[in-house]
Amino acid sequence: MRKIFGHISVVGLGVLWSCLAMAAGDGGFTVKSYLSSGEDAKLVSINAGHQAGIKTGEVFRIVRPGRSGIHVPVETGLVKVVAVHEQDVIAEVIRQGTTESAALYGDFAGVMAGDLAVSQKLIIAPAKVVSPEISVKFSKIFDDPKAEPVTYELTVAGRRELSRIAERLAKIHAGMLVVEGHTDSKGSRERNQVESYQRALTVRQVLIDEFGFDEARVVALGLGESEPVSDVLQPGLSDQARRVVFKVVPMPELM
Repeated sequence: MRKIFGHISVVGLGVLWSCLAMAAGDGGFTVKSYLSSGEDAKLVSINAGHQAGIKTGEVFRIVRPGRSGIHVPVETGLVKVVAVHEQDVIAEVIRQGTTESAALYGDFAGVMAGDLAVSQKLIIAPAKVVSPEISVKFSKIFDDPKAEPVTYELTVAGRRELSRIAERLAKIHAGMLVVEGHTDSKGSRERNQVESYQRALTVRQVLIDEFGFDEARVVALGLGESEPVSDVLQPGLSDQARRVVFKVVPMPELM
């Protein structure tokens, strides 16, 4: 059986990944350490300075390369340069963590020593669309998603729908497919988290077992109610909020 998403292509990467590949190719910029400890620590040292043309006020996007079984680079925060020295800079963390880093790294979702620092001025090419996101409602693919006890089985029609999605995704040569489960805000947050993850896992396993996707390149995330549609209280939007979203994430060569 052929493995889909088994080939890494840097053709058509977006701005972030182009910058990341460029930085990595030069040896890159790396977060060296925090300048203080504790939960209120906000200043980090980065191995870039006057010699690299860095200036005060410059913003870096912080990205963690794939590690510990996670194969896709993940953004972990944003920092802003407050002081520039000859060979390093001091930067203030202005955003800690992202939805993706929280789902993948838990308590270690924020900026850490060893993460790559991607200067926002390193934009070397316009972003190119790899693939639009594909979103499908639970009710369209799962066997009565509101049943008690909860079931995670796909319907016959749901398998046909997933087959169409798989055929579309199989035409794209990219590094990683992220399968996200989402719920509405009804019920407990903990239960919604579990439900969304279990549904994402079910879809991931079907893609691997029945459609030949490479298990090393398909990630399931359960985001629960953390990313609702605009207003789930409006008629019909609650059903739209209970969904599986497919995202193609390009992955550059970092070495």
